[in-house]
Amino acid sequence: MLTGYNTDIDFEGVTYHVQTEDRGTTNPLIESLVYVKGEILATRRTEYANLLEAGANPPAIQILMERQHRNIVDAIRTGRIDLVTEPPVGDEADTTVTRKSPLAGKLGGPIDAAKLSQKTLDEVIADWLAEQQNEERVRLRVMGGDDLTYGGAFALEVSIQLTPGDAPVVGATASARFLSTTMKPAKLAEGTSDGTGTVKLTGTIPKLEKGQGLLVVTVQHPRGNDEVKFLIRR
Repeated sequence: MLTGYNTDIDFEGVTYHVQTEDRGTTNPLIESLVYVKGEILATRRTEYANLLEAGANPPAIQILMERQHRNIVDAIRTGRIDLVTEPPVGDEADTTVTRKSPLAGKLGGPIDAAKLSQKTLDEVIADWLAEQQNEERVRLRVMGGDDLTYGGAFALEVSIQLTPGDAPVVGATASARFLSTTMKPAKLAEGTSDGTGTVKLTGTIPKLEKGQGLLVVTVQHPRGNDEVKFLIRR
C-alpha cells in the first residue's frame, strides 16, 4: 500500500478536504474522497488491476495516484467542483460516487455533455484551468500508445492543439523518450507538427529484462509545453 495524499482547499467560504489513498495490490484501487464538514461530497475511484497485469511497479502507480489527486485539487481551487461531482468520463476503470455540491448554482455555466463524452477528466480540467486563467495552453493527444511492448515497434500519431478552442499548433517539436528504472533515458523519435498540428513518431522500444519503463511523449513550443506518459507491457 502506497503513501496517500491529503489537501485542504478553501473556496468561497467552504473548506474541502481531499484524501487520496491506494487500497493495495489485494484490492487494486485508487480512491479519492472529497469531504465537506466531515461528510463525503464525492468519491472518485480508479481500478488498476490491468496495470499490475502489465507489469506496473509501485512508482508507476504512485504517478497515477498523484495525478488523480492533483486534478481534483486543481478543479476545486478554480471553482469547478462540478467537474468532480458530474458523472464519470474516460476509462471504464473510473467509477465515481457523487453528492450535490454545496456550491450548486454558484458556479460557472453548464458543462457540454457532448464534449465530456469525448474527453477524459484530465483533459476537461485542463481546459477549464486554461479558461479560468484566461490564457491558451498547448495540449497533445496521442493515438497508438495503448499497447506498447518491450522490444516492439511503435507508431504514434500526435495531435497538438491549443485549448480552449482546439486550434492546431504548427511547427511544434514532439519527441518520444524511453525512461526506465534500470537504463539511462533515451530519445527514440522526434518530429515537427504539420499544418494540421499533427506529427507521426515511429521507432522501437528497447528491450528491458527487469524493472519498469515508460514511453514519454513531449511537445515543446513557444506557446507552451505538454507531455503524456504510457506504461510499457511485457
